Amino acid sequence: MSDKIVIRNSYSHRVSTVKKSNGHSILRIIAYIMARKLENNLTGSEHNFSHKSGVINTGFFMPYGIKTEMNEEQFYNHIENNSHASTNIIAYSSILALPPELSQEEQIKVVEKFCEDFTEQYGTCISYAIHEADNLKKKKARLAEIEKYNLPEDADDLRLQIQNNHVHFVIPYCKIEALTEQDLKSKRKKKSHADTFKLGSQVKDFNPIKYGSEIKKDKPDLMNIEQNFLQYMRQKPCDLFNSALEKNNRIERYTHKSYKDLGLEISATTHEGEMVRSRVEQGKKMDVHEYNRQQKAKQQTESDYLNFINVPLPKELAYKILSGEKLAEKELLDSLKYQPKSDYEQAQDLLNQINNAHQLIDNKLADHEHEPLDLREKLDKLKESNSNNAPGATPQEPETLSQKLERLKQKQIDEKPKPTAKPKQQDNDNDYSPF
Repeated sequence: MSDKIVIRNSYSHRVSTVKKSNGHSILRIIAYIMARKLENNLTGSEHNFSHKSGVINTGFFMPYGIKTEMNEEQFYNHIENNSHASTNIIAYSSILALPPELSQEEQIKVVEKFCEDFTEQYGTCISYAIHEADNLKKKKARLAEIEKYNLPEDADDLRLQIQNNHVHFVIPYCKIEALTEQDLKSKRKKKSHADTFKLGSQVKDFNPIKYGSEIKKDKPDLMNIEQNFLQYMRQKPCDLFNSALEKNNRIERYTHKSYKDLGLEISATTHEGEMVRSRVEQGKKMDVHEYNRQQKAKQQTESDYLNFINVPLPKELAYKILSGEKLAEKELLDSLKYQPKSDYEQAQDLLNQINNAHQLIDNKLADHEHEPLDLREKLDKLKESNSNNAPGATPQEPETLSQKLERLKQKQIDEKPKPTAKPKQQDNDNDYSPF
């Protein structure tokens, strides 16, 4: 188990409303995320996205204890055509980025766990659809090219991008409640009643204006960050991601908090949708993309970003940051700076080095036979080894040092080149020439 933690900054969960006043249709959204063909039974309008590819897995979760014979098309027809007339908002839809460090199977498990917990928490249903990474074909082709030709590019980063799937959620705005005995015995059948369930009241936490949640008084906003629902939608998946990563012995951790909430002074960027990225690839200038480019350039000069984001940190420090503990910048930086060793620590290191050197010498001497120190012993040992190695050789008396010197002198004389006589010059008529 590693003692390091890497804080990722790529967590994203965007929530939006499905409003009648904007011409939104919950059936169209479901047809899109699940790549299906759905028809509105009341209006006859058709939403066909069956040609769409890239859907990995889908699911539909009802509150605990409620079972229905309706399929998803029938259910969402009932939702869209029988919701309360005064309710402008039909549902919530959201997009959640899944961590690429988890396998596809682990991603599905985390998403389904979130859906189960959500239905228990809010008493309504939820649908999900996991989509593969954007531009997957292009990324796979590029990865294959890198691996084939060994190109100088970060292939590991590209592999993570290929696993960077995302999930769509659709959540009805009202509770899904089981039919009571009174509902079954009632002579007047209400439109909100289905086979085994009925459309209940709005989920209290979904409408902070109506139910008096803490919001800005001067500018009421349904997407106020103080809304418990939005906090749940951001924090709950993040906690499930981190639990799965820890279970799989991964060092990466995600946080739903902003840089400011983490106590870090880092320039923040704005989300870019697929439409913005596609237009930028076509050569068009987009203000959002230009702003993010400037912010990312700032981040490369900011000490907090360089030291704490996507960098292996000591566990204690990393968990302090993730908990939202606002530490001073100096304290954070000092914890990672090199601390000079004391005199005692330096002396101890030197002593350890000496002991290691002594041990290496002892091991070296143990592996080799002790060499004679005297010159005469070396000569005798060399001569003995040569005589033993020669096949059929008879032992000879050892040569004395004076004999060896005489032999070497004679060898030098024998090898000295002898002088050669100069060739006799012949007479030439030109030698007597005056010129």
